[in-house]
Amino acid sequence: MTRVSVVVPVLNAAAEIGRLIESLLAQELPDGLVEIIVVDNGSSDGSDAVIRRYPVTFLREDRVRSSYAARNRGLAAASADWVAFTDADCVAPSGWLAALLADPIPEDAGAVAGEIEALELGTPVQRLTERYGIMKHAVTMHHKTVACFSTANVAVRAQVLRDLRGFREDVRFFGDMDLSWRMQLHLGRRILFRPEAAILHRHRRTLGALWRHGCQHGRGVAFMKRTYPGLYRIRTGEQVGRIGELAQAAGRSVGPRGNGGNPDRWYAPLFLATWYCGMGAGYMMGPARTPLSRPANPGV
Repeated sequence: MTRVSVVVPVLNAAAEIGRLIESLLAQELPDGLVEIIVVDNGSSDGSDAVIRRYPVTFLREDRVRSSYAARNRGLAAASADWVAFTDADCVAPSGWLAALLADPIPEDAGAVAGEIEALELGTPVQRLTERYGIMKHAVTMHHKTVACFSTANVAVRAQVLRDLRGFREDVRFFGDMDLSWRMQLHLGRRILFRPEAAILHRHRRTLGALWRHGCQHGRGVAFMKRTYPGLYRIRTGEQVGRIGELAQAAGRSVGPRGNGGNPDRWYAPLFLATWYCGMGAGYMMGPARTPLSRPANPGV
């Protein structure tokens, strides 16, 4: 097992960051193999006070309000050959890192991605997010023409990150997808997928939060379409498939309640309509840019 630096960006996550850090400190690895770096990106809710309770490296990124800038700040301080990323709304099972970076890892693999599973299934939105695989790497690994990973659960070779000069900091959404594409297209490195190395993610709980997530996703799509016009294609068949999926969900929702069927089937059409309409609205807004006060990626 190789040594790994875990980088976590934080913005107003006082209610959740302690739970994640405790799970990282409980990883089933020998002492000295895990370095935990938590980067606060301008929190105003006391997140810094929570983080300081734990034996982790605490940094600040005040130059740019961007999770990708915070990850680059952590990368600049990382000392291991591999850098793993996750988020404050996640929890890492005790065997996460051991499974993610177990030997052997092929030399042509620049990154190793694990699966993203539900931490809680308390609301219909959370259950349907899991059912439709919105957060799943099993979906994104077959996305479009090039596979991609999410920074909720991935480890990347530190040298690969430095060769790519880290994440782009001038975009707010899909910077992780952009980095995974650059890794494959520019460096010829591939993503190794290890679904057994799962991390638990607290899915969004309400339709309002789902709508905002859909808008962010749509703005990320707009960024990727503009950045990779020849590769990132929005196919007509894909849109027709979404309409068909929505129609099927609506059809399944017809019928009396309490007949032993899926308890969320009446909610599914509203869920899909909210998600797809949010994506469309975000796409129409266009890419979301982050103003840079200084050159991007310092020290990477």
